[in-house]
Amino acid sequence: MALQALLLSRDPEVHRTIRRVLDAANIDLDLCNTSDQARHILMRRKYDAVLVDCDDIHDGSLVLRELRTGKSNKSCIAFALVNGKTNVQQAFEMGANFVLDKPISVNRATRGVRAAQGLIMRERRRYHRHLVHATGAILVDSGAELKLNITNISHGGISIECSRQLDEGGAACLRFLLPGSKRFLEIKGEIV
Repeated sequence: MALQALLLSRDPEVHRTIRRVLDAANIDLDLCNTSDQARHILMRRKYDAVLVDCDDIHDGSLVLRELRTGKSNKSCIAFALVNGKTNVQQAFEMGANFVLDKPISVNRATRGVRAAQGLIMRERRRYHRHLVHATGAILVDSGAELKLNITNISHGGISIECSRQLDEGGAACLRFLLPGSKRFLEIKGEIV
C-alpha cells in the first residue's frame, strides 16, 4: 500500500513542488485549501504524513497542534511550512517533526521527505495490521460471554466483530484460537 500524505496550503508553487517531490518518493498526495477542510479530512482518514502551511493559512498552526491531540493522525509525521511568521522552534512546539521554509526548493523538500520516510516506515511497521480469520469469545464486565470473529491483529490491538456493541473503556477477557494454533489464547484488555 502506498504511503499517504495530506497538504494544507493554497500556494500553487507549494502544491507543484511538494507534488513533484512526493511523486518521486511514491507517496500519494491529497490537497486541501482551508483549515476546516483539513480538520474534516483528518477526522476521517489516517495519513502517514501531513504538511501544513502554518503562516499563510488561517488557523494552519492550530491544525498542526490539533493533529497531535487527535486519534487517527497523532503519530503521523508532520511538516510545518513557514515563511517567517513562525520560527523553527515554534513549529516544533506546535508538533512538527520537520520544518520547511518558503519558498520551498525541490532539494530541501526532497531531503526532508527522505529523512521522514524512515520514520514513516517505522511507524507503519509498528501498527501493521495482520489480517486473520479466527473465532473466539469475549467475557465483558457484565459477565456476559459473547461469540466474536477476529479480523486483524496489530502491535497495538486486535479488531473484533461481535454480535452487539461493547461499552468503550470496559475491561474484557478474550479467548480465541489463532489459525494453525492448537491452544487457545486468553488475554485481558480494554475496549477502545
